[in-house]
Amino acid sequence: MKQYIAANQMTLVGKAWEIRHRLKTIAKQNCRKSFKSSGTLGDYLGQLSPRER
Repeated sequence: MKQYIAANQMTLVGKAWEIRHRLKTIAKQNCRKSFKSSGTLGDYLGQLSPRER
């Protein structure tokens, strides 16, 4: 699976189960970092350092 991240977008390329798994992992990481019950993809992308993009 490949993951491309730009300023306010993320592109995931892979099989459907790989993409679902990655999105669930991102959601879990986002919930752990903040005490919000729901985080958005925009929140995740905003938290990444420029080196991770």
